[in-house]
Amino acid sequence: MISFDIECSNGHRFEGTFKDYDSFARQMERTLIACPLCECTDVKRLFTGCAIQARPSATPSSRDPETVTLFDAMRIARAFVREHFENTGAEFAERARAIHYGVEEPRGIYGETTPDEVRELREEGIAALFLPDPDRFEN
Repeated sequence: MISFDIECSNGHRFEGTFKDYDSFARQMERTLIACPLCECTDVKRLFTGCAIQARPSATPSSRDPETVTLFDAMRIARAFVREHFENTGAEFAERARAIHYGVEEPRGIYGETTPDEVRELREEGIAALFLPDPDRFEN
């Protein structure tokens, strides 16, 4: 199911839910979508600021860069970090501080931490961010 914001020529906005994009396109073509307030069939789809695509059938590395989804980008970033950075596990915050304050050699690290620890690291001037696992969020 997909949902689109729609506006009629009288300025009324409403939401339409469709089986898929093709169903929406067919109904638009046949002028079957009508405003629930004034029954006007002169409608247009409103484009919103965020659109997240479902899981791609191809691997991110084999896809055209112009078609890479947000989830693909997260997978690419996670793969890069895992390949080039050291996994410090649950000691991430402590090791990040040690590197920042010159106790350990500078290097890229990743590991596990809490939102509170990340906030504290940032307050100390230490760059840290979460890399979410896209498989946990994607449909």
